[in-house]
Amino acid sequence: MNTLKSKPDLQKAAVITEQNDRFCRGKRGVALILALLFLAFLTILGGALLTTSTIDIWISENYKTGTQGLYLAEAGIDQARETLRTAASPTDLLTVAAGADRRLSVAADLTTLLATDDQPLIPSDPSLRATGEALTDSTGRVIGHYHVWLRNDVADGIGTLADTNEVLTLLSFARIGNTRTVMEVTAKRARFPRMPAALVLDGPVAVFTASNSRVFEVDGHDAGSGREDEHAVGVINNTDIDRIATADTANVEGEMHPMLKTVSGLESLAAGIAVFATDVYNPAPGTPQIIGNYGDPSNYKVAVVNGDVNLGPGNGYGILVARGSVVVTGNFTWNGLILIIGHGMLHWNALGNGTVNGGMLIARTRATDGTLLTSRGDLTVDFSGGGGTGIRYNTSAIAAANKASPYKPISVKER
Repeated sequence: MNTLKSKPDLQKAAVITEQNDRFCRGKRGVALILALLFLAFLTILGGALLTTSTIDIWISENYKTGTQGLYLAEAGIDQARETLRTAASPTDLLTVAAGADRRLSVAADLTTLLATDDQPLIPSDPSLRATGEALTDSTGRVIGHYHVWLRNDVADGIGTLADTNEVLTLLSFARIGNTRTVMEVTAKRARFPRMPAALVLDGPVAVFTASNSRVFEVDGHDAGSGREDEHAVGVINNTDIDRIATADTANVEGEMHPMLKTVSGLESLAAGIAVFATDVYNPAPGTPQIIGNYGDPSNYKVAVVNGDVNLGPGNGYGILVARGSVVVTGNFTWNGLILIIGHGMLHWNALGNGTVNGGMLIARTRATDGTLLTSRGDLTVDFSGGGGTGIRYNTSAIAAANKASPYKPISVKER
């Protein structure tokens, strides 16, 4: 049975309904505020992430450009070192670099240098003086530009034109876009360690047969301009002095460069020379490489033979590294250094009449099968019946041979 609610009941229901509506509206307001706050947080977070990403891109791009600038400066240094290696005289290069007033600027910034009459080593083309040498990639696209300026070293005086020690300073300026990189390198010409004798027998002497020729001799008196006399024959054991039976034979172990005293050092020297060799020969086993006329007085060269060598007939100039045995087979003259590093065998007998102006070193670092020895091995040196005037120490010839060696960095500084 339906009954009508009383007026107080209806009023109470209306109040409750109104309260519920207010509560719901309040909750909706709180939810809206929370939603707006969350949306604001997401906006801030997104902006932060976008900013971080942009900064990362900038940092990455700056790092990339900076690294490329460093590589570009190094490329200029490498090109300059090759120019120094092939130049006739560092002093001549310094004189050209000084310009018409014959005064080298000691400035270390490109703008100041370009305002002088000094000439850059690179580029050598005057039309490129303002822009610099361009470096391109494999597609021909220009990566950047660079200048390299030549100066003397501190010992000689940075602005001095005369080089006395084959140590020079290179300033490389690289430009990629708005990025500038400056590198200063002090470079010294590499050279084979000092020879303490005209003939250095760098190992125990197992076989030594002297020549019976009256004109053949090993002479340690310096025939070069340096007048730096050395022993005729140098050995590493006192027991070998009597075996050699030559008037001027001495134990030179204490005078030798450390790299000449170990198998690893000798192998490292041979490998280092091979890197800048003019010619590298790889004859088949049992087939010697014939070296006849090689180089000339104006072009000392570097030959590395990974095998046996027959010398002669002919004239040679430079450095010869023989990894196998060496046989003098004809009338032959070598000016510079002959380095027999490997099997440690020399046969200079009745078949050959020869002369070496400079020096010779013999060392055994490998067994017959080519494996490395743990220490310097026994040497075989046979001059029996050999003709010619022999081996004559000559520092001028050695210095000329060393001019084929590269300039190596001894100090690198990024400005």
